[in-house]
Amino acid sequence: MEPESKPTGLSRRARAFVAVMAGAVATAVVVHVGMMFFYVAPSNVVSEKHATEIYDYMAPELLQNWQLFAPEPLHVNRSLHARARVRTDAGTVTSEWIDISAVDVAGTRGHLLPSHTRNQLRKGWETFTDTHNDDHEALSTTGLIVAAFLKRVALLRISHRIDGEIAYVQLRSAKTYVPEPAWSDRTTEDDVYDTVLPWWQVSEHDFPEGSRR
Repeated sequence: MEPESKPTGLSRRARAFVAVMAGAVATAVVVHVGMMFFYVAPSNVVSEKHATEIYDYMAPELLQNWQLFAPEPLHVNRSLHARARVRTDAGTVTSEWIDISAVDVAGTRGHLLPSHTRNQLRKGWETFTDTHNDDHEALSTTGLIVAAFLKRVALLRISHRIDGEIAYVQLRSAKTYVPEPAWSDRTTEDDVYDTVLPWWQVSEHDFPEGSRR
């Protein structure tokens, strides 16, 4: 009996052809996915520098009307400052402005998995502006709660740095725009935009645990 013949594999030329085709398909997939990503992603260095190429690739067959993230990432730097009116033996004095956002920044830098407490001031301020009118008057019960929250956070941050009895506390927001990269045609202003809140009276119940009365 003659031995069964074993099927022969692909020739060297065929294997080379398959490898080239597989590489071409993989490259096409990577390019397509990359173009799709940068088209729907928020504005960034790559999408702005190669905007024409990305649009030409996507239009008209592959146009999209949705975005990868909503809302867009923050494009401003904001810090909250606080100062106090303090009763001392010499009378009532007003302290200097203290950057209470610096604690959050210090707790974030250098930490791989920072605590979410770094967001308490940012989210608190966003909720405050959403629940108050232009005269900083609360529009709902939520607004009153958020104002009390910001007051307590401010007292927690500044009470250990002030000598005397804190009678009033005041907050302000300092906003600056993130500078554009050198290659961008857009410009941003270098000015600091301050939003100063009215003075809030402080009582014994406003001091949170961990603060100094």
